[in-house]
Amino acid sequence: MREMNISFGRSWFCLNAGMLLAGAASVCASNWPGFRGPDGAGIGAGEMPPVHFAPTSNLIWKAELPPGLASPVIWKDRLFILAEHGGKLSTICFDRLSGRQEWANSVVVEKLEPVHDANSRATSTPVTDGKMVYVYFGSFGLLAYDFSGKESWRKPLPMPKTSQDQGTGTSPVLAEGKLILFVQIGNESYLLAVSPEDGHDLWRAPMPIFNNSYATPMVWQEEHVGLVGLVCSQRFTAFALADGQEAWWVNGLGFQACSTPVAAGDRLVIATAGLHGEASNMTPPPSFDEMFKKYGHDSDGLIDYEEIPDELLFTDRKTSDGQGNMSLKQALRLVGVKNGAKLDRDHWESCRARLTGFRSGKYNQTSVLAVRVGGKMDVTPSRVLWRQTTGVPEIPSPLVWQGRLYLIRSGGLLACRDLDTGSLLYDNRIDAPGGYFASPVLADGRIYLASDRGTITVVKTGDAFEVLAHNDLGDPIIASPAMAENILYIRSAKRLWAFGLKGN
Repeated sequence: MREMNISFGRSWFCLNAGMLLAGAASVCASNWPGFRGPDGAGIGAGEMPPVHFAPTSNLIWKAELPPGLASPVIWKDRLFILAEHGGKLSTICFDRLSGRQEWANSVVVEKLEPVHDANSRATSTPVTDGKMVYVYFGSFGLLAYDFSGKESWRKPLPMPKTSQDQGTGTSPVLAEGKLILFVQIGNESYLLAVSPEDGHDLWRAPMPIFNNSYATPMVWQEEHVGLVGLVCSQRFTAFALADGQEAWWVNGLGFQACSTPVAAGDRLVIATAGLHGEASNMTPPPSFDEMFKKYGHDSDGLIDYEEIPDELLFTDRKTSDGQGNMSLKQALRLVGVKNGAKLDRDHWESCRARLTGFRSGKYNQTSVLAVRVGGKMDVTPSRVLWRQTTGVPEIPSPLVWQGRLYLIRSGGLLACRDLDTGSLLYDNRIDAPGGYFASPVLADGRIYLASDRGTITVVKTGDAFEVLAHNDLGDPIIASPAMAENILYIRSAKRLWAFGLKGN
């Protein structure tokens, strides 16, 4: 085993003839070519990375890395990753076996995309076809580099417009000789297909509505015809890969679309969350009497807004640093309460009723469903096989393996469902609290779950819940892991890690 410190730097199943995934450039076990690897499924076919590892155990190499949330992608002996530092948007290439940095290219823009504190301007995961690596920065657009680092082409794109300036989360994908990207600019949003050879437009599919999404497009085939789908707030839409025409759609989804769907046999699994995640993240405000007893100190019988503790939460997303939480004082401002206000019983109970209604209303409905592919136009009534509304993550994508669906959500809660029926097999704490942003990956019948506290929990697949290991790297993890040739690659806040068993 060798440790190096460097500065700056598959899907298991064979799908049936009517449902072959079209997006993977290769299914070679040594390649992890895009977001969530081959087929976008998060499965390392034939891979056997270690179960137990740490900064001093089963470490092959580690490299210091500038900030960013993009996941690593791999083709043979090359690993590519994106970063942002000092206003530079960088594409970095490493030798994946040694950790040696091969090259780094950067672009500088006049204006950087506005993003949420929990996001980054280097969030999109690159994609490669073995000849070129294609990258997307919301602040710039698309870039293509060959494996020596030479820029082949660039395509500036409009600055994204996302809800409340949270920033882009989508990544490009390759399918049938097309590079596909979701360009989110409000009512002028569109799904874009360009030529990987030179970046010229092949088609644009306008999305004037149902266009709020942080997910990555997914690709599959129906009766040998390629499709690309995108989950957005309230709707999943399938487009023809040939020309971008709408083929079919499913309505009635949640209002927050962050996780990327997966294909499994003849169906797709789609998960969407509420605006504040699950309703269980939100605590209804106490009654006037409870609140006044705890925090009312004046003789006027009113609740003084300024006396409400800042740490009293309305929304707790269970992240390590409180990202995404909303205090009760912040929530009250949303219903018209201003600084310095004094609330009598009627005013307080009115605000309480509105916030309680918001908690249980349509904007916070979560949904995970299985839809049988095919059909035309609106297939919601005819092809949705099952739908469940509990145990749904906000950001991590679903993982499917051997007829089971796995969903990890913040707080360290892992739900397992039967893929055919949607019935819950278990919903257990993995004893690794914190926020979960990274999507799970799987190899050798083991699931790897990374938390924003820097712990990677390894769980055995199957109907019986079993934790195999907790591996603490001591550095927050937001990006989804990658793997190749039995080596697990993890991007944490400050580093890129490679873990493998000695001798592999």
